[in-house]
Amino acid sequence: MVRFSLQPLLEHSQHRMEAAERLLRMLKRKQDEAKRQLEQLHQFQGEYQARLKTATTSGMGIQQLRDYQGFLAKVQGAIEHQRQEAHLAEQRWQAAHKQWLELRQKVKAYETLAARHRAQENRRMEKREQKLTDERASRRVGREDEDLA
Repeated sequence: MVRFSLQPLLEHSQHRMEAAERLLRMLKRKQDEAKRQLEQLHQFQGEYQARLKTATTSGMGIQQLRDYQGFLAKVQGAIEHQRQEAHLAEQRWQAAHKQWLELRQKVKAYETLAARHRAQENRRMEKREQKLTDERASRRVGREDEDLA
């Protein structure tokens, strides 16, 4: 059987696709973690704003109010930073996903060529076997004819 000449390229592409899959999974975990942290910050901001509202209704000093507002400003800064991190994580995942799709398409193309090659080799072997079977049968018939004569 003739070896598929593009087999090394197929194997190389498969390895690259597997590496891209691992990267994609890792980037997805980072993306999910960035989103989770952003959600936690929003939740914390909401809780702290509720505490501020409760504290203002019961009365508070100006310094305490400034402290609350300063802290809320820091939380808002952290939210903006985390929003950017989540956006970058999404972009990284999208880019890796695009690369993985391209690699998968390449692997599928090589696999299609490999399947065609195997089918062609199988047909060639079947024809060879049929030819040998026909030759044996022809020789057998020829010997039987000689024996009858």
